[in-house]
Amino acid sequence: MKQLFTRTALVCGVLAIAASAHAQQQVTVRAMLGGNQENPPVSAGAHGNATVTVNRATQQIDYEVNIYNLPTGIVGAHIHVGTAGVNGPIIIDFPVVAVGQSGAFQLKGTARASNLLVRAEQGIRTFDEAAFAIASGAAYVNVHTQNNPGGEIRGQLCPGPEGNPFNGVVLCTLVPNAVQPR
Repeated sequence: MKQLFTRTALVCGVLAIAASAHAQQQVTVRAMLGGNQENPPVSAGAHGNATVTVNRATQQIDYEVNIYNLPTGIVGAHIHVGTAGVNGPIIIDFPVVAVGQSGAFQLKGTARASNLLVRAEQGIRTFDEAAFAIASGAAYVNVHTQNNPGGEIRGQLCPGPEGNPFNGVVLCTLVPNAVQPR
C-alpha cells in the first residue's frame, strides 16, 4: 500500500510539473484601445479592445482586435514594441483585408514566427524576445487610419492578474479606457 501511495504521489508530481511547464509556454494579454493613448493623443472618438495570446511552444500569436466608431478608413494595424507613451517600431503586422473600412469591425488571425519583423536595435531578434516584450507589457496594439496614419487608437498589451509566466516582468496593469504604467 505504501508503495502504491508513493507511485501515485510521484505520478501526480510529474503531471503537476508538466502542467506547469505547459502553462509557462502561453500567455494572454489584453489592451483597451483609445485615441488618448496615442503619442500624441488623438480625439476622434474611436475605441476598441485587443486580446493577444502568445504561445512559445508553437511560436504563434493569436490576436483579436475589436474596433468601434472608427471615423475614417483603416490603413494598418500592428503590434509595436514600446512601453506606455513611447512610440516604437512594428514587430507583428495584422493583415487588413478591407483597407479603408470604418465604423465597427474585427481583425482576427494568427501570426507565426516567420511574420516577426526583427528589430535588433530594440532587442527583438527572436520570437522569444518578442514574446517576452508582449507578455511584459512592453508592446502595444496600434490601429492606423487615413486621417491619422501615425495611429488613431492604441492600447498597451498588459498581462492579467496571473501575471507574466515567461519571465515575471509586468510593466503595466489593464484598466478600462487607460493603461497605468507600474
